[in-house]
Amino acid sequence: MRKISLIPYKCPDGQDYKMKESIVNLLFAPQLRLGARAAIENDRVARKVESSDGFVLLEEAEYEKIRSAIEAFEGYSRNDLEFVRRVLEAEPITVKEG
Repeated sequence: MRKISLIPYKCPDGQDYKMKESIVNLLFAPQLRLGARAAIENDRVARKVESSDGFVLLEEAEYEKIRSAIEAFEGYSRNDLEFVRRVLEAEPITVKEG
């Protein structure tokens, strides 16, 4: 599992950057050229992110959808760098069954 912080941050230009909305928007970026099945799968991940507060815990397959969207998207600005770091450097979490 991976843990991604959804807490908004201040951009270098002083604006608030909304992590949750940015992840959801990225999952449906036109550059991804999603087919029907991929759009449905990304929507499941988007709903999980939208329903989370503070941080989201993702299964590796869910995380991979976000990570691959980060890699595929082009056109980042300096304001986006913390967003990209939080996703690409998401903390691995070990879950123990018990």
